Amino acid sequence: MKRTLVFDFDTVEQKNTFRSLVSDEALFADPDVAPTPENRVSFPGMLRAADLLSREILLLDVQLLDGAFFLDRGPDAVRTLLARTGSFDQTFSVVARKPSLEESLRFLLLGADPLSPVLAEFEFSSLAMFWEAPRPLAAALHARSSARLRSCPASEVARTVAAELQAAWEGMDADQHVQAPTGEFARLARAWEAWFAEAAADQIRVRERTRESFDLRGALSRRAAVVRELRASEPEADAAVQFLSETVIRTAALSYLDAQAPQLAGNATLLQDWWMGAYFDAMAEQHETNWLRFREDTVMQEAQRRGRGLSGGETIQFQGSLVATLHDMPPQVYAVLRHQARSAIHDWQTRPSQKTSDALAYAVARSNAAVSLGEDRKAMWTRIALTLLPAVVGTLTAGFFSNLLAGVGSAIATVVLGVPLVEFTELHATRKKKMRAHIHFPAVPR
Repeated sequence: MKRTLVFDFDTVEQKNTFRSLVSDEALFADPDVAPTPENRVSFPGMLRAADLLSREILLLDVQLLDGAFFLDRGPDAVRTLLARTGSFDQTFSVVARKPSLEESLRFLLLGADPLSPVLAEFEFSSLAMFWEAPRPLAAALHARSSARLRSCPASEVARTVAAELQAAWEGMDADQHVQAPTGEFARLARAWEAWFAEAAADQIRVRERTRESFDLRGALSRRAAVVRELRASEPEADAAVQFLSETVIRTAALSYLDAQAPQLAGNATLLQDWWMGAYFDAMAEQHETNWLRFREDTVMQEAQRRGRGLSGGETIQFQGSLVATLHDMPPQVYAVLRHQARSAIHDWQTRPSQKTSDALAYAVARSNAAVSLGEDRKAMWTRIALTLLPAVVGTLTAGFFSNLLAGVGSAIATVVLGVPLVEFTELHATRKKKMRAHIHFPAVPR
């Protein structure tokens, strides 16, 4: 895969994951501490998995500028996680609404009409970095004048946006201003400026969005089979599908689902996955790429249960333990893995298939085992034992033959029996079922 959007780097997904991990800061911050529990999602693990699986990770400007994970960790920590030195080595490509990140942040808050006298009604997901239940700021921002943000130089954009957020948070009147952000808002401004500096130094590539076509309604229609039976059997779900099919603004769709969740019972998650899946289908089509998802996909499971495929979406659904395996690795071990598995990584990225993903899974597992001295010693003694066993048996039969014949017999037995036993053991360790426990893509060609 040359370039890939990652569903789990969506701003809402980052916010939800951040809040689920914030009670265990060591787990969130350090990939080399305790293993990741199965019921948690590791951003370091997903970041590394995306790095292995895609030649270039495509980030939208909002995912970087309003992403709790990217802003909380900052470029230096992300670079360390990816075992990069200096630049990001073309790991990321940022598609921005303006030619620079500074101007993209400015227009994130100015909205579709940059001449509007008030700021846009934008809810910042990245505020989850500071509060478990951040106060809704969209309405407060929309009441504030946009003049200050429109007129400030690019070098002041980060601090101006942070100051406007702080003023909205503190409930100031529209004509009152925070001159310089403080506390968490100053930290947020510094986080933005750190990523601005990376882009200015050409450590990450930023390119302006050129295609404006975003056919969400078409994507929803292509996924209609997933919710067709639901509409026929559940009146509340039918009304929700009708509303969501006509909604192209994500915050409106998610707010509606939150409000209707009690009436929709267990169908709310299915409907959200259906709508968000179509949203990313349209996003991938707009940017001429495909998209990868690490989390469990309720829609895909529902489609499989009903025996219907999803047409139109370029979704690559990931399954397996790769994310947890990569989460546990210290950065230097991950660097060794990327070097040792470079051939398998290239094959997968060039020709994505279950066969090449099996080979990549084997390369990851083999590299992960090789850096463990205990596992290395165990493998060595296993190979020695399997190779020498036939020779020992041949030597014990020397009483029945001459020494010469016994020696020849032992050598033949070693070659004929010992080597195949070693090879058989290695082949058993690489059987498909075991490899697909590490990496499995149900929808890619076999």
